[in-house]
Amino acid sequence: MTTSLVPRSVKVQMIVILMGVVTALMCGFGAYSYVLTRQSFLQQKEEAKSLLERQLATPASNALWNYAEPAMGTLLESALGRSVQELVVYTSEGREFARRSFAASKLGAAESGTLQTFNMDLPPVQDRQVGHIQVTWSDGPLTEALHATLRRAVMEIVLLNVVLVGLFWFSMEHLLFRRVAALQQALDCAATRERANDIVAMPVAVQDEFGALTHSINAITKRLGAEIEAGHVAEEEALSALNNLQNAQEGLVQAEKMASLGRLVAGVAHELNTPIGNIVTVSSTHQEMVDQLALQMTEGALTRSALQSLVSASSEGAILMQRAAARAATLIQNFKQVAVDQTTDQLREFDLARQMQEVLSVIAPEISKTPVKLVVNLAPGIAMHTYPGPLGQVMTNLVVNAVRHGFDSQRPGTVTVSSLLQGEQVKIVVSDTGQGIPPDNLGKIFDPFFTTKLGAGGTGLGLHICHNIVYGPLRGSMALASTVGVGTTFTLQIPRRVVPG
Repeated sequence: MTTSLVPRSVKVQMIVILMGVVTALMCGFGAYSYVLTRQSFLQQKEEAKSLLERQLATPASNALWNYAEPAMGTLLESALGRSVQELVVYTSEGREFARRSFAASKLGAAESGTLQTFNMDLPPVQDRQVGHIQVTWSDGPLTEALHATLRRAVMEIVLLNVVLVGLFWFSMEHLLFRRVAALQQALDCAATRERANDIVAMPVAVQDEFGALTHSINAITKRLGAEIEAGHVAEEEALSALNNLQNAQEGLVQAEKMASLGRLVAGVAHELNTPIGNIVTVSSTHQEMVDQLALQMTEGALTRSALQSLVSASSEGAILMQRAAARAATLIQNFKQVAVDQTTDQLREFDLARQMQEVLSVIAPEISKTPVKLVVNLAPGIAMHTYPGPLGQVMTNLVVNAVRHGFDSQRPGTVTVSSLLQGEQVKIVVSDTGQGIPPDNLGKIFDPFFTTKLGAGGTGLGLHICHNIVYGPLRGSMALASTVGVGTTFTLQIPRRVVPG
């Protein structure tokens, strides 16, 4: 397996560092070698000049003294070379005596560009000065040797870098990077496994540092697998608990609806007692009068006034019975509508004030048993197209919750229900003058199963259901404000018309 090179690869960084270190060291050694070579060549130059002076001084002085031009020429030619480019012999009077030059075709560009001229005095003969030799010297050989040394150092640096990089690359690839890549692949594979049984331990090929590291990674992956398996088990248990909780919550919601319906039945039954009692009373009175009239007829004591009294009483009784029956019919009709609304989520048109009056009339008997007064201030003529059942359930829960939790059993107070049309929005406010909600409980008041009446009939779902209904089917919002010792206010903002879907 080959590893890919990335801009911040460790392999690339190590190679760059190695090349930098090797290049710096070789450059340092090369510079030091260059300085030593240059000093050596300069020393050789001075030694060559001294040797040339010893070689030419006495023979040239004698040849010049004897005017032996052929001998002088032979002597000069023997001294010419790549360093000694030209020799010119002058007499003591300054006249040129002999000249010899190195072949121009043998001069290189470097050599012809580094010429130097100096004079070499000839020793006197018989205490007389005979002349001097003008030497044209070239540093070309020395410069070329220095350049060759420099080129050789550069080649050594490049070759050494190539060899070291190749060896380093090969050794690191086989000893380090392939094994690191294998470990990385194994860890990536383990990270993508969903079950502990899917994680396979990595084999340990060599008992070295990487072998120890592989053992450690195998231990980590084994523990990771165990944690993954435990996580799956915990997740399944959590999902099961969540399903059970949701089922329980749905059951409690249905129980809350049935409790609301029970309160509705109890309220209607209480309200029906009066008209039905009136009907029973009138009918029993009428029966007594009829029985008395029949007795008078049997005895022959029936009088005109008694018959007129029976007719008058029957007329009044019929009117009372008709009113009571109408009241009972109205209550039953309201019960039927409210019961249907509270047990079904039907979208329909209705008048807000009338609907709320019907809902509140159901819980009025329960409130009448307490010292709390219910004040209803609903704006008339607000036509709604929404879900009356859920809205009635919200109002019932809010009012009953205010009466139960806002007041002590003997503490008087007021619960006010009001409404206001604001464009296409309807504002409904349920406020009380009760004991208020402590600040620590305000953030938890809409949480499911939160109640201050645990063990006293409270389920902790009333306000949670209200919150879900307002933000759900009614498509509105709900705000809470409360001050301890002053009271609590729930403000609902719901659209006047709800489009299904």
